[in-house]
Amino acid sequence: MAKVFKRKGTGRGVVKDFHKKRDTLESLVLVTQVGLTMAGSILFCLLVGYYLDKWLGTRYIFLVIFIVLGIVGGAVTVYRQIMGLPKK
Repeated sequence: MAKVFKRKGTGRGVVKDFHKKRDTLESLVLVTQVGLTMAGSILFCLLVGYYLDKWLGTRYIFLVIFIVLGIVGGAVTVYRQIMGLPKK
């Protein structure tokens, strides 16, 4: 049979502390997710634009176009993420 080890000071106090910090952690997760979504969209589009310019021999035309598309696409995705949050 497995023994259950219990440390002193654990119990209801730990659960209450977790519930107090839960809102803060959820906010931190949302901010991190929004930042990574924007950065990822812009970086992906930047790379696509760069390689299209390199392949076609143009000078930064596709790079600028795809950076703008990355910013707009990232903003739309972030907006949808924020609007999809449950209301409290």
